[in-house]
Amino acid sequence: MPAAALATRARALEAMFHRANFLAHLGATIHFDDALNSVVSLPHKPELEHALGGIHGGVLATLVDAAAWCAAAVHYPSWITTVEFSTRLLEPVVGEDLVAVGRVVRAGKRIAVADAEVRTASGRLVAAGSATLSATGVPYA
Repeated sequence: MPAAALATRARALEAMFHRANFLAHLGATIHFDDALNSVVSLPHKPELEHALGGIHGGVLATLVDAAAWCAAAVHYPSWITTVEFSTRLLEPVVGEDLVAVGRVVRAGKRIAVADAEVRTASGRLVAAGSATLSATGVPYA
């Protein structure tokens, strides 16, 4: 697919991202870098913490899934769905903003594989993961 078409699709996904109620509730935002990697940002807020004050692992897993999904979605004209994903929690996070970057490993005809890394705003790697995603026939709404 031509780079201009992929860039157009990336802009449409950025516009659609705010309709993902759960991610909006968390406070996440997205943009795509020049290589069309997805960049999902999440400012720190106390509601994301577990009982000991660190960021809950489920928040980190959500960022891995969202970044991988968005990176893959650019390559498909219809909706894709996460088939499976894994997250490795590498470091605890306390009181820091987070940035997840997703990149496509392979985008096939129906199946995509994408990786994602989550870092603190200062650049410390705190989680990493990958996802397998499947194209559907459901058009983007």
